[in-house]
Amino acid sequence: MTGSSNPRRTPARNLPSGEERARLVRDMFDRIAGRYELLNAVMTAGLYKLWNRKVVRATGLRPGDTALDLACGTGSLTRALANAVGPTGSVLGVDFSSEMLRAAEARPAPNVEYRLGDATDLQGVPSGRFDAAAIAYGARNIPDLDGLFAEMNRVLRPGGQAVCLEIARPAGKLAGAFYGLWFDRIVPRVGGVISGDAHAYSYLPESVKEFVAPGELAVIMERNGLQNVTWSRLGGGIITLHSGTGSRDGPR
Repeated sequence: MTGSSNPRRTPARNLPSGEERARLVRDMFDRIAGRYELLNAVMTAGLYKLWNRKVVRATGLRPGDTALDLACGTGSLTRALANAVGPTGSVLGVDFSSEMLRAAEARPAPNVEYRLGDATDLQGVPSGRFDAAAIAYGARNIPDLDGLFAEMNRVLRPGGQAVCLEIARPAGKLAGAFYGLWFDRIVPRVGGVISGDAHAYSYLPESVKEFVAPGELAVIMERNGLQNVTWSRLGGGIITLHSGTGSRDGPR
């Protein structure tokens, strides 16, 4: 396992939790769905496409495979996964925001299905269904991380890959200074102007501050049955990429 050797920390809690958190986040994404991909492009200077490619590479998908994209949003990563599996493969995108799915479905692909659902309770999805399961920028919005990774492991075939891409607070001083300026100050202002929703982009830095440390996320993945878990930092440390292998072992 790569990265920080100290996986545990106790973040301050300024955001609501549980059902209230889920409702507020769902309502927020419904409001900004129409401009979500534009905002991603602006906020990451277009790097989100590069990071999507790294997720696809980490899944090890091949033509004809099946993939699951959780918290799929407007389908940016879903479409990248669909390109990897080709016309003989298939991808299921799941999100709890109906408006995000509406935006995703506006760019249809013959090998992609979108479904409204809960990433911690994938009703109707059989065990061992997928060769890979991914979630990008969505784990920090899900209070029940054990439920998330237990479900990812359940629906993966043994040996399939689970991949989690997430924003993180960087460890280095220089990257930390940039992060403090960009995500804490610039992103909320620019995001608020473009989206017309100042709250949505003040939520972003707060949700990152309250998210578990990368090492702790790796521990959560492992205790829910995923094996060979590794993680690394991208983008100067502000993005983490976690990967684990599916098994028939359940939560420990």
